[in-house]
Amino acid sequence: TKKGLVSEASLERLAQRIGLELLSEEQRTPQGRKIRTLAIAGSAIALDIVLDNNIVQSVSLAYHGSAPSVAEHMDAAGQILLRDLTLLPGQSPLTKTLDSFASNFERLASLDKLSIVPGLDCHEALAGIYTSLTRLYEWDLSTLREDGAVKDKSDAYLANLVMCARHGRPVMHDRNRVGLALLYWKQHRYLVPRANDAELSSLSDKRDKIWSLLLGCDALDGMGVPPVRVSDNWISKNITREDATFSPSKTMLDWQEPENISLSPSDDNRDAGMDLLQPDLSTTRVPRVMFTVTFDPPVVLPQNDWARLYMCANINPPNIQNDMIQRGLPPSPPTFDSLLFPFSPGVKVDPSEPRAISRRRQLLHGLDDRVTTHHNNTLFIYKPIYSQTVSEMPFSHPRQLLDMLPLLRQYAFLSTLLENSFGPQTTTPSESPSPQMPTLSFSAPFFPLQHHHAPPPPPPPPPPSSSPPPQDEGWSRLDTDTKTKKDQLTDFINVDAMPPGRAEPTNPPPQQDPDSTPIHLDVILWVHPVPQMQVVFPIGQSTADISLKILEGGVVEILDENILAAAAEGMAHANVDEETKRRRQVFTRDKLARVLEHLEDLCKWAEWIRTRL
Repeated sequence: TKKGLVSEASLERLAQRIGLELLSEEQRTPQGRKIRTLAIAGSAIALDIVLDNNIVQSVSLAYHGSAPSVAEHMDAAGQILLRDLTLLPGQSPLTKTLDSFASNFERLASLDKLSIVPGLDCHEALAGIYTSLTRLYEWDLSTLREDGAVKDKSDAYLANLVMCARHGRPVMHDRNRVGLALLYWKQHRYLVPRANDAELSSLSDKRDKIWSLLLGCDALDGMGVPPVRVSDNWISKNITREDATFSPSKTMLDWQEPENISLSPSDDNRDAGMDLLQPDLSTTRVPRVMFTVTFDPPVVLPQNDWARLYMCANINPPNIQNDMIQRGLPPSPPTFDSLLFPFSPGVKVDPSEPRAISRRRQLLHGLDDRVTTHHNNTLFIYKPIYSQTVSEMPFSHPRQLLDMLPLLRQYAFLSTLLENSFGPQTTTPSESPSPQMPTLSFSAPFFPLQHHHAPPPPPPPPPPSSSPPPQDEGWSRLDTDTKTKKDQLTDFINVDAMPPGRAEPTNPPPQQDPDSTPIHLDVILWVHPVPQMQVVFPIGQSTADISLKILEGGVVEILDENILAAAAEGMAHANVDEETKRRRQVFTRDKLARVLEHLEDLCKWAEWIRTRL
């Protein structure tokens, strides 16, 4: 719900609704102006807001607890709250809403209200997890710097690699959000602007979507989840240990199990604590507080993988069927495609029927930025799979969150591929007839062309996460020193993905050849037992047909294709120049997979292949 505009009255209402103490003082400046100071206080935090005629002049956030690990981050939190309340240059007070401030301050206030004095400081509990995860993050960076394949890469490149392929990147009070977050995936993770290009770096920060886990605390009901623990040693100082139970011994992360908090028996914490049975059959008084993780953005997963996430946290998944019945919804869960691409309101559908989704997309040509290419994309779903959206769940140990990351990255990458070709950046075709569903077959193509299929080979082990990405030859060549800043920005901005509020380029818009025909890109999607696609598009006088999997960690595996053998045969029977021969000789299934990981876009991937074979 909207929180209203920033004003003295709205801030007072917010403090009262949250349940914190509020004190208002009025002072006069030497010039006779009335200055109002709002003091909002909890058990461990205090916020002073100075207003002049309902316009915020300053914000001061103080922490009165005893944990240095919390106090050292309070300035960063205060700066975020200040930005949430102060006007931008030229901004009218009538457009400054309270929403961002309310979201951030409520997160701080909830931790304060859940804390138990003495005994539990929820701010300290999260700061301890941050300290432990930061220790692991720095260890990941140090091991990558010793890896010969990537040791010469920039710090920003290595940071992206750790975020998206190792154990994630922890941040505290960052990206305009108060609190602890673990960043685990990023769009354009291989596109790292040069350190001296502030303009491109700023554009990257604003444009690239980031997936993260927001860590917090909540009240604990029942005994199904372990209570909050406070420690900065969830993982040992050495990070790893040798496990001699394997032969030969295996190096493993050295996770620790901190002791439970023991509350002193008193009337003050009678309702805030509960008795927990110990292994020796004694009982100890522990807080009725648990750790929680919020998925930002929420992630759509098939039902079986959704249940696996709860298994990672060692808790039972909620009974979705009962919950849907109580809310007056059909007891059958939604399907994967309906969650990613919702049906229009009022449209009656049979979830067991196949579905076709048609979209139009235009993008800059990979070899000539003056030309746009139009794609008519169709997504076919033959077997609807019941799925769920995961947005929040309890957890008890940070190790559980890291166990979730490969699965979360798998579906984050899948959602990126689908969104780029069929999401809101595309348009609905004007023609009314629904596309005809192609015949589903892996033994023969659904277009008449010569096609050699072999049984899918067993999945190879995922490639080392530290391997460098392929040299991009089309839309994203940011590492080329000879390119101008204008060229880099042109590469970096997709013609159909202009950031909101950014002016159009001053150079003439790209032109489309009036005689050119749209490219038809057909995609068949499966998500069970693993995400899998069959991608079909024209190439020369024939049709490319490629089957691929999205593995855990967002790794692409090419299962089958009909283009590499045809390209080799074409070179043997045709007069092609040496440059074309060189390009085609380096084409492998692994190369195709790495390029798709790099481009993160089925349309651009198809154009990349079409212009090189």
